[in-house]
Amino acid sequence: MKEQERSGARVLRGLAIACGLAALLAGPRTAGAAEGDPAAGAQAFLLCSACHNATPDAAALIGPNLWNVDGRPVASTAGFEYSQALRGVGGTWTAAALDRFLADPAGFAPGTRMGFVGVTDATERANIIAYLQTLHEGGAVAVAAPAVDYGPDWPPGAGQAEAGQLCNSCHSLTLVKQQKLPRRTWDKLLVWMVEEQGMAEQPPETRELILDYLAENFGRPE
Repeated sequence: MKEQERSGARVLRGLAIACGLAALLAGPRTAGAAEGDPAAGAQAFLLCSACHNATPDAAALIGPNLWNVDGRPVASTAGFEYSQALRGVGGTWTAAALDRFLADPAGFAPGTRMGFVGVTDATERANIIAYLQTLHEGGAVAVAAPAVDYGPDWPPGAGQAEAGQLCNSCHSLTLVKQQKLPRRTWDKLLVWMVEEQGMAEQPPETRELILDYLAENFGRPE
């Protein structure tokens, strides 16, 4: 009987060692990690799209383009002027890093220019991250982010989406529509936003599209 007990104890110790080794080889688990829903994340990303594009080769807005953000070095988008705070973080945008940043941008990178307070709900963060992880070349994009409806007061036509998205990243769309500025003044305003407010400079063709749309629909003669 004692021999059976000793044999059983040896088996249990062996199992414990095996389980511990397996856990060690598997690596540490992220606390609170959760599987996200990309479809729900695409809906939640509408809030992010006020400041970020997330399609290949799209221009930066107030924030950098988030296409292919998963796995790329932090603060590495060419042509975008990051804050010194974010440039000093280092590392790459892993799911864990994205989760920490989305939860508390100012805590993740004290001094960051990103004024968003963060996404407090862990499930919503997981969904957004799951959506971002689909946005890469050759990836299986689960769902496209829904188009933003800027409302009937923004007439359809060339430049509607570009002007609406860029202006909405900083201002109430109602405020923009009340300006009634001539094209030359809209042009100076865009220059001021880039030089003084940190807005990313738009590619020339996109900029002209935005200026044409604003001048035609919310402008006045020179």
